[in-house]
Amino acid sequence: MDCRSPALVCLVIVTLFVIAAGCTTSQSPTAPTVVTVTGGVTVAETTGHAVTAGPARESGAEQLATVRSTNPVFLEAYRMFRNTRSTEYVHPPYTDNDAAGIYKFDCLGFVDHVLMNATPVAYREIGNGANPSIESYAAAFSRLDTKSPRTLLGTRVEHPRDLQPGDVCLWLKPNTLDTGHIWIIAGEPAVNPKRTDEVMVRIFDSTGTVHTDDSRTGAVDKTGLGSGILGFMVDEAGNPVGLYWEGGVSTGAGEKDTTIACGRLTR
Repeated sequence: MDCRSPALVCLVIVTLFVIAAGCTTSQSPTAPTVVTVTGGVTVAETTGHAVTAGPARESGAEQLATVRSTNPVFLEAYRMFRNTRSTEYVHPPYTDNDAAGIYKFDCLGFVDHVLMNATPVAYREIGNGANPSIESYAAAFSRLDTKSPRTLLGTRVEHPRDLQPGDVCLWLKPNTLDTGHIWIIAGEPAVNPKRTDEVMVRIFDSTGTVHTDDSRTGAVDKTGLGSGILGFMVDEAGNPVGLYWEGGVSTGAGEKDTTIACGRLTR
């Protein structure tokens, strides 16, 4: 038989092609990222082996939708967040057009508006009948007990790991007036698996600088009311000693020389 016959040549070519194809494999990444969601906080972990498929990454809005809370502060902040059509970080005078979904204020203006609707009695006591400053909030929280709530206000939350949706937190630089930031807790806290001195939690705030996994990133309105992940730097006893503005991402903690305080308000 002539081995150079056309049929035999074609058979050899097809066989060689199949063998070659069988030796070609697509390489899976050696360190894929698996994303999980714990208490409203997205945690990214790098594994040392290949995976075919990981759990889908939930958006911040999806995380917020899973929060089960009856806290009126959380419910009002979440309502405003969902109602937002236009927002911007501005200092007074503010714009609060609920019907049109327009919210333009700074961090203090946002928290004030939430509390005026959600906990009006506590709001009036914090400001002593006037619009409270961040310093007023800090002073009010310092008077609260960690176990027995005061009649009108509530309790102080000492450790970030104990925070719950609707708690109000702030940082304030000592010996200054209204130099700081104030925000509302929007999820359950979780310890950063890669940095155990950090407790991460989703928050609501009005800011000009976004956090991690932030609703304002890529949005038309890049400042103003939104939600993102903030990190608390804690000491060995679990007390807050600084803040990671971009939770889980910031390479160093700021606000180490400030007062960091949280309160759980009641009607």
